[in-house]
Amino acid sequence: MKAALVFTVRVLVLTLVLMVVFTIASKVSGVAQAAYPSAQAAPTPTAPAQQAALLLGPLLAYAFLVSLVTGCVIQRSRWRGLKLIATMVFTCYGLMTVMSQIETVIYLRARMPPGLIEKLFVMGAIEAVLFVPLAVLIMGRIRGPETPAGKPTLALKSLAARFGILAFVYLVLYYLFGYYVAWQNPALRMYYSGTTELKSFFEVMQTNVTGTPWMLPIQFGRGLLWAMFAYPVVRMMNGNRIEATGIISMLFGVWSFALLIPNPLMPASVAYSHFRETLGSNLLLGALVGWVLAVGAKPGSQGQGQVSAMRVMRLGRFFF
Repeated sequence: MKAALVFTVRVLVLTLVLMVVFTIASKVSGVAQAAYPSAQAAPTPTAPAQQAALLLGPLLAYAFLVSLVTGCVIQRSRWRGLKLIATMVFTCYGLMTVMSQIETVIYLRARMPPGLIEKLFVMGAIEAVLFVPLAVLIMGRIRGPETPAGKPTLALKSLAARFGILAFVYLVLYYLFGYYVAWQNPALRMYYSGTTELKSFFEVMQTNVTGTPWMLPIQFGRGLLWAMFAYPVVRMMNGNRIEATGIISMLFGVWSFALLIPNPLMPASVAYSHFRETLGSNLLLGALVGWVLAVGAKPGSQGQGQVSAMRVMRLGRFFF
C-alpha cells in the first residue's frame, strides 16, 4: 500500500513537471509563437484566455498518462543513472516526436505554417532532454546498482529477422486500421481527399500502390523504427515476457492521446478518428513488439529465461 501511494505521488509530481516542460519547450522552440493561416484557425474563435482554458484539461490528462507510463517503465527498469536516461531519451523522443512527425511531413506539410515542422522536432527534443532526467530522478532511479540481466541477448541475425517481421506486421495494421477505423469517417475522407466517396479497401490500396508507390517502403521503414525505439526498453526491463508485452503496448499507445488535444491544423472529428485508429493499432503493435523482442525474458521465475530462449531458438519460432 505504501509503495503504491509513493508511486502515485511521484506520478503526480511528474505530471506537473511535464506541464512545465511543455511550456518551456513550446516557447524555446518557437511553436507557441507560430502563426497559423486564418483558414486553419480553430472552428470557434476564442480569446487567448479561453483557448488556454480549453487546452488545459486535455493537456493535463495527456501529461498524466505520459507520466504514468514513463513512471512504470522507469520503475521496472534494471538500469540506473545515465544509461537509463540515455535509453529513455532515445525511446521517448523517437516515439513521441519522430514517429508522429513523419506522418505530419507526409500528410500535413502543405497545411502547416513554414518552419513549424522543424520547430516541432526541436520541441520534442527539448521535452525529452528536460523531462527524462527529472523523471529518473523523481522515480528514484538516478543511482543504485544495476540488476543483472535475466535474459540472453538475441543474436544479430535473429534480431534482424524479428525486426523485419514486425515491420511487415506494422504495415498490415497501419492500412487495416487506417481504412476500417479512420477512413470510415466522411469528414476525414473530405479532409484528405476532397470527397466523401467511400471506395473499397482494395480500391484504396490499388490507388496507394499506383499513385504513391513510395508510401509502402516508407511505412515499412516506420515499422522498423517502432521496433528499434522499443528494443532498448525491452532489454532494460526487469520482468517477464508478459510484463514486457504490457509495458511496450502502453508505451506505444499513450502518445495517441495527444490527438485529443485541440489543435488548429485538424478538425476535432478528424483528430478523434485518428485517435481511435492509432490507439487501437499502436496498442496491438506494442503488444506484438514486446512479445517478439522479449523472447528470451524469464516467463515467471528467475531461472527459466535462458532455457525458454534456447527452446525458442532451437524450434526457430518467432512468435511462440
